[in-house]
Amino acid sequence: MATFATQEHEAFGGQTMDAEGRMTTDGDSEAEDTRRTVPGLAPWERVVGYWQAVDPLLPSRVRYGGLRPAYRQLLMQSLNEASAARLQGMGVGPDEGLDSPELRAVDVALKRVAVIDTPWSAAFISWLARQAGLAGDEFVFSEAHVDYAGAAWQAGIEEQAGRPTRYALRACDLTRTPPRVGDLVCQARGAGADLDTFDKIGEVLATRPTGGDALPMHCDVVVAVDATGFDTIGGNVLQSVTRRRLDFAPGTRWLDPSYLPEGCTPGAAGCIDRHMSRQPWSLLLQWR
Repeated sequence: MATFATQEHEAFGGQTMDAEGRMTTDGDSEAEDTRRTVPGLAPWERVVGYWQAVDPLLPSRVRYGGLRPAYRQLLMQSLNEASAARLQGMGVGPDEGLDSPELRAVDVALKRVAVIDTPWSAAFISWLARQAGLAGDEFVFSEAHVDYAGAAWQAGIEEQAGRPTRYALRACDLTRTPPRVGDLVCQARGAGADLDTFDKIGEVLATRPTGGDALPMHCDVVVAVDATGFDTIGGNVLQSVTRRRLDFAPGTRWLDPSYLPEGCTPGAAGCIDRHMSRQPWSLLLQWR
């Protein structure tokens, strides 16, 4: 997973954030049509591919191979009168396929808009898991991080009880368990979530069945580890595949507070924390 994440990071232009939470390299955005390799996929096409990993057999809001007949009429209606008249003057009717450059362009535009409108960070992780060769009984391929995190939590319970499980990951406390390359590090997003520790997240994961209400989470893949922290790569981070450095205060797994302005306490009035990675990273999904 770390290898494939690194390849995708390079394909997206190498967007990078340093240990102080600042973007140091600006990569390609999710809906761009640029191609860094020839032949190669544009960023929006790569994101559509990530969505195919969630479930290749089911339709998706962002995955379709063309407009069905019922949608072609709506497409023509959505064009302004001048454009519609121009297309019809060229012999393109509302019931025709995507044979004209104009309709193909609109089809691509709709897919690119869907990429922007739909969070894809969990789809990115699901794609990495499929690329790594995991099967359905080893990983929950989902558009929600909480689904595969919940399965890892349950796998840890089964493992401790001595019961067999084929699930590939277990849930661990990041403040107590050093991550390894290929593991996933996760946090619950949003100040109002109040899920800033492993135990608090565990209370939700232990009682939530897969497929229930979404829990706002984000997970990155660990791609490098050293004595002071580690590097991760995640999808849909600042609209790209982004590599970030997470350094921790000595003896902890909390982001080093020395990167705050002098005298600034996180959350205090008047304290502007510009660290874009300062989130409650507390959940480690470790390869069993």
